[in-house]
Amino acid sequence: MAATRHTLQREIFSLSDEKLLSICHVSKAYKKKKTSFLCLVSTMDIPETHVVYQVKRSSEKSALKKKQSWLLSDIHTVDGINVDSMDLEIHADKIYKWTATNPQERQNFISNLYFFSFGLPQRPDFKNIPKECMTTELSSVASTDNNSNGISSDFLQSPMTASEYQPITTNKETKDLSSLMVNCYYAISNAELFMETLSKDLSVLDGENIQSVLASEPQVSQLMNDIEVAIEEATTVESQLIIYDEALGNIREAMERVGQKNQAIHLANRNARQLLEQLELVITQLTISPEHIQILNEAELPGHKDELAIAGSELLRAVSFQLPLGLDKLSAVSEQRKKLDKLRVKFSLLVARHLNNLFIHLGNDIAESASTPGNAMSTSFSSSASGTKKDFNLSSHESIQKELEPYTELMKLLRVLDSKAFVQLTKVYTKTMSTLYQRNFKTFFEDAKDSLIVGHFQQQQTHPSSKPGNSANAKGDIEAFAALTPPLCLLGNEQWSPQGEGTLLDSVLDNVLSQLQPLCLAEQAFCVKFLHLDSFLSPTTKTSQQPIRDETGSCSSGYSGVEDLCNILTTSSGSTDSTQLSRLERQVNEQVRATMSAIFPSLETELNSLISFLEKIDSFWCLYVLVRLSEHVMSAQDTGSFLSMTFASSLVHAKRAFDKFMQAQQQSILDTKVNRKHKCGILPYVENFGTFAQTAEMIFKNSDRKVDLEKWYKKLINTMFDSIVCHSTEHHKTPPEVVKM
Repeated sequence: MAATRHTLQREIFSLSDEKLLSICHVSKAYKKKKTSFLCLVSTMDIPETHVVYQVKRSSEKSALKKKQSWLLSDIHTVDGINVDSMDLEIHADKIYKWTATNPQERQNFISNLYFFSFGLPQRPDFKNIPKECMTTELSSVASTDNNSNGISSDFLQSPMTASEYQPITTNKETKDLSSLMVNCYYAISNAELFMETLSKDLSVLDGENIQSVLASEPQVSQLMNDIEVAIEEATTVESQLIIYDEALGNIREAMERVGQKNQAIHLANRNARQLLEQLELVITQLTISPEHIQILNEAELPGHKDELAIAGSELLRAVSFQLPLGLDKLSAVSEQRKKLDKLRVKFSLLVARHLNNLFIHLGNDIAESASTPGNAMSTSFSSSASGTKKDFNLSSHESIQKELEPYTELMKLLRVLDSKAFVQLTKVYTKTMSTLYQRNFKTFFEDAKDSLIVGHFQQQQTHPSSKPGNSANAKGDIEAFAALTPPLCLLGNEQWSPQGEGTLLDSVLDNVLSQLQPLCLAEQAFCVKFLHLDSFLSPTTKTSQQPIRDETGSCSSGYSGVEDLCNILTTSSGSTDSTQLSRLERQVNEQVRATMSAIFPSLETELNSLISFLEKIDSFWCLYVLVRLSEHVMSAQDTGSFLSMTFASSLVHAKRAFDKFMQAQQQSILDTKVNRKHKCGILPYVENFGTFAQTAEMIFKNSDRKVDLEKWYKKLINTMFDSIVCHSTEHHKTPPEVVKM
């Protein structure tokens, strides 16, 4: 350490005329490998100034340099952190923290800081420092180090002798010194005389001081007496102040208690006011007027539908009220909730029992009326020049919907008040309507098949090659009609001509699809409204649009399909994000399709059965079905509805049948056998293709599915070209060039 001290003094502080007084080897708490030195230094100026430097190397190979400096008078606090700690904090312009490497160095450095700060106007505050470090004498290490650097120990004895020069601060001292120097002008030539003069003056002054002290003894005694009296008075005043302070303390405690009581009173008043408001709100919300209670207890259906709906709305308001936390435990509230629950049960039983009986009654009435002749499902015959033509119609159930429509509000209330009863009623309704529609669809599609059979036999009787027969017997014998299946492979036949029954097939199919669409959409719109399938929508997003039928009989309504519901939702809730919208759309689709599937369980089966039956009528049946179904699917506005999904499923089957039919024509071209006994004329598939194409073009006229037909045209023509080349080489009696022509 002595070598380090000598090096610092020689290389750093001697250059600036400074003396190194104390040194401490330190490091940062988080950078212990990078060490530095805290140095206490005094300047050579008069009066001298004490400075604390931080000296360190900027790199391992560089020389020591001054990094930071603080005047000892600018240091506010020196904190030792703990007696056993090696840490050190110096508070100047900010807080600096170091960790000493040697405890003895740290102790000596703190002691020297304490010693040299004695003469400062504002001394640093020393915290957490041991008492042995806070002495007015320099530490032995500091003295030894200072002696080794040429600093005398007398210089470092006390803060009073630490400074060799004290300036003259008063005018009197200046005048006295000037007078002394004027009277002692001979001091340089005769020092002994000057010393004697000073001694005489000092003796005179001592004598005067002694006389002054002796003369002032009475005054001193009087002063002491006055001081004692003042002390007694001060003691009396102090005792009075203590009494006053105790009194004020009691008053302060009393005022605090009064303030606490006032605060408690205000709090109690506020709580009572809030409780009263809550109770008034609860009483208002849970109370139903006596008139409404009487209606709920004594109402009968169907006579009191409107009154019961209003009373049910009030009951729903009271039942659905969310009680504030804790108020549900009040006995009065519990009793009122029990009364409301009893009223809810009565309302649920009344509405559920009546609607259940009404569903069954309406279903039975419609079934009985449908079984009697002369009703909507009865067939009518009209005489025409060509024979007997049979028309068929699918009856709707508008009468049931009109009968049930006044109960829509009651169903809405029942859905919220008793979900189990609502679900059970929904099942009863769907089961009843399912039975009716199954019977109607069965009769409707059988009439459609009968119409095709009658028309087919009428055209067969007018055909020259047909055998006469009884159309009525043929109509009733489906198995005999199955033997009349037209040929499938048309292009490869030797002789083929259109059967001319496409118009009949197309008209029957269009009639079936046109009657199914408004019926299903009307039932769907009614179910959405009556069964409240859109109950998840907020009241602001719902519209009360009623179904409106256009001239063609199709149903257009704000609730006619899933797409309309989703459009309403989209336009009314702009703040809903896309994820929530898609979830709501899926929920609407699932609810509507599930309900329609339960009401129309046999629709898809009957429709596919009719499409399969068309194969017995015309070879081009799949083309007619593909075109007609495509038109109805593409014209549907609510693509996610049950009917659109059913038509789309049947359209897939029709497209597969169409591809299968065209593949059969392609295969018939490949399987064509040329008669080698005679000369080869026009090949059968070449001769038949023109008629085939004319018939197909007539069917696909103005249809969006004509693209599918054109794709198959390319395949058939390529197959015909390949087959012509193949057949020209196989025929020996006709040159290949003639066949290719």
